[in-house]
Amino acid sequence: MKKAIDLPQFDGYHKYSVDIHSLQSIYHLENIKDNYIKNLFRSLDKDEQAMLKIVVYLHDSGKGRKRDHHILGAYMFRTFASHLNINQDLIKLGKTLILHHTLMSNVAQREDIDNEKTILKFISHFKTKRALDMIYILTYADMNGVGSDIYNNYVAQLLKKLYLNALSVKDHKKAINDTVKRVDKEKILHKNIVFMRLNKSDQKDILNIPSNFLFLRYSPDEIISIAQKSFSIDKYDFMVTNDSNLIIEIFKSINMNLSYLLYKLSNLNIVKMDIAKISNSIKYLKIEFSEKVLDNELIDIDKIINDSFNFSKTFELSIPIINKEDITIDCNHSKSIGSFSLNVVDQTGLLAYVIEILDSLNIDITSAKLHTIKNRTKDIFLIEKNGNFCHNIDIIVSKLTSKGL
Repeated sequence: MKKAIDLPQFDGYHKYSVDIHSLQSIYHLENIKDNYIKNLFRSLDKDEQAMLKIVVYLHDSGKGRKRDHHILGAYMFRTFASHLNINQDLIKLGKTLILHHTLMSNVAQREDIDNEKTILKFISHFKTKRALDMIYILTYADMNGVGSDIYNNYVAQLLKKLYLNALSVKDHKKAINDTVKRVDKEKILHKNIVFMRLNKSDQKDILNIPSNFLFLRYSPDEIISIAQKSFSIDKYDFMVTNDSNLIIEIFKSINMNLSYLLYKLSNLNIVKMDIAKISNSIKYLKIEFSEKVLDNELIDIDKIINDSFNFSKTFELSIPIINKEDITIDCNHSKSIGSFSLNVVDQTGLLAYVIEILDSLNIDITSAKLHTIKNRTKDIFLIEKNGNFCHNIDIIVSKLTSKGL
């Protein structure tokens, strides 16, 4: 704490020097007035309480140096705690708490804490209830240690709501793991030269892309390229490449008849199709086929893509054989997203038919992973729970299995 002694904080927020603020924070940890938070602290065992007290004291110890005080504080905590023979798992948790000790306050006061994406991103740093309890207690002590008017009733309500919302999604491990991977990809993006050259508005738009899938599947350069092309479109645009195999990429801000497109191309074998929501009004589609087409067929493919935005075009789909056991529907994939999975023998027109059924019920696909191998199609669709999906499960299954068993 040597560099923190008598170190002033001219930020319009802190009332005390760093060392006095640290002592004030310890005082408020030892004299918790909020009964809910007091019970959380009492639920910790003695080793956890001791570790948290050290965290509260050293959380700002990195101030007064050139590097980020969160990182330096976490490093100094690890060194000090190791000399006290604190359990390594607790040391790891303590480092996490100091690295993100301002996060709960910032999220609660500056972001939409009813938004599931916000909650998942927050909880990706605190994956257990113990970690959530401790960051809540640390935030209480830290804010009270700033000054008497900082932790008020309004802030207390925001922090508690964020804590309870985080608890409510804590068990959605798949969504949390995906969010962790996305956060890691965002960190890589921040260091990407192309990304750093973009203006702040474009950077923000890219980081706010709703689709986790885009961040999980694509490289930083690909994400930037897809985003820039998507943001610049009027109604729709597309690219067709035909090198080793045919690939169609579509950027659209208006509705299209995707089932028509898939129907017209059903003579070709689709090996993969990605659907990613870029914004509330823009989607990106990428359809990969197993083979090339003749160069003179590319003109016809361009026409088919353009015609898929013309809803006056009519066509008659063949009905594939799908059995009930081939379908898995999960309305609890996450708070705002449901999932629809299909594991079925590959058939001509299968994908076109499935898309037609979903479109007819106004079911909004936010992302999709489609894969065909060994004559079997394994498709996963993530669906927005806007009232059209979960309420229509029986209808979906009935329509899809009309020729099945």
